[in-house]
Amino acid sequence: MTDDTRGNWRKESTSAPSLLTKSCHDIDLILWLLCSPPPGSSKLAHLPTTVTSSGSRQYFNRLRKPVAAGTATNCFSCNYEESCKFSAKKIYVGPKIVGVGTGNTNWPVDIVLPDIEDYISRGGPAAGEAALVEKLKEDYDGATPPLVVEQRNWYGRCVYEADNDVCDDQVVTITWDNDPISDSGENFNQALAGRGAKVATFHMVAFTHRVCERHSNIYGTDGEIYADSNSIVVRNFNTGEKKTFYPHLAGHGHGGGDDGLTRQFVLAVDRVKNHGEDVATAQQKYVGCTLEEVIRSHAMVFAAEEARKEKIVLDFPSWWKREVQSRLGS
Repeated sequence: MTDDTRGNWRKESTSAPSLLTKSCHDIDLILWLLCSPPPGSSKLAHLPTTVTSSGSRQYFNRLRKPVAAGTATNCFSCNYEESCKFSAKKIYVGPKIVGVGTGNTNWPVDIVLPDIEDYISRGGPAAGEAALVEKLKEDYDGATPPLVVEQRNWYGRCVYEADNDVCDDQVVTITWDNDPISDSGENFNQALAGRGAKVATFHMVAFTHRVCERHSNIYGTDGEIYADSNSIVVRNFNTGEKKTFYPHLAGHGHGGGDDGLTRQFVLAVDRVKNHGEDVATAQQKYVGCTLEEVIRSHAMVFAAEEARKEKIVLDFPSWWKREVQSRLGS
C-alpha cells in the first residue's frame, strides 16, 4: 500500500499498472501451473481461452478523506493522524508495524531514507529516527508547481490526497477450454490429463492483514491444495489423507526468490559461456522456464488490463497472435 499510494509505483504513467508492479509473480505462477507443459515435454503450451478483469482505485481518493483531516496534505500536520490507520508516522516511525521504532531499518524505512544507517552510526537510533521524521515532514502547498509535486515521492503524504491512480482492489479471471485432442490413439482421459477445462481467479487487494503475503487455493477432482507464505497443505479426496509441508524459507528479498533466481541465472550463463550448452536448454534447465513463458506471463498482465479498461471478456489466443506473435514475427 505504501509503494502504490505514496511511492514509486503509485502512477501508471510513471511506472506500470499495479497488476504488473506488484502481482506479476502471481500471474506468472498461475500460468506456470496451468499453461506451461511439464518439464521435458514436447507438448505446446495450453493457452488460456479468455481473460477478464475488474477493479479500480476504489478507496484512496479525496472522497474517502475523513472530515477531521481537513485540508492537511501531510500526516505530521493532520489533526486526524492519531486515529488514521494509514498514518505515515505509524507505518514508518511507530513501534507497532514495520517502522524504525521496531528496530527495522530495511524496507520500507530505507525507501524513505536510504542513508538511515549512516545517521544511526553517527548518532545512534535517535538520530536515525529524527532524520526519518524530517524526511516524512516534507510537504507542499498551493505555491508548489504541480510538476514538482508529481515528480516526488512524498512518503509523509496523506493517502487521500495522493495522486495515485493504480488499482487498490482488482480481480482477474482466466479460463481454459479442453485442449483439442488429436487422433493419436491415446485414451481420451489420458490425452486430456492436465489439459482439460479449468478456471483461475486472482484477487489483489490492499485491505488485508496479510499485507505482502500470498495464499493460494487449488481445487481438483481428486484433492485440493492450500499454500501460503509458510506451509503447503495437501488433501486427498480419495483417501481422506491430509499432508502438511513446510518448505525451507530462504529469507531476504521475495522470500529468497531474488537470491535464488540470480544464482540460477548466473549458473545458466556459466553453462552457456564456459561449457557450450545451448541458450534455450540452459534457460529451461537452470532457470526453470523458457523465454516464451516469461513473455507470456507479462503479456497476460497487459491482456488483463486491456480487458479491465475496455470492460470486455478478451479472447486470449486471438490477442496473443495479434499483440505478441505478429510483433515477434513468429
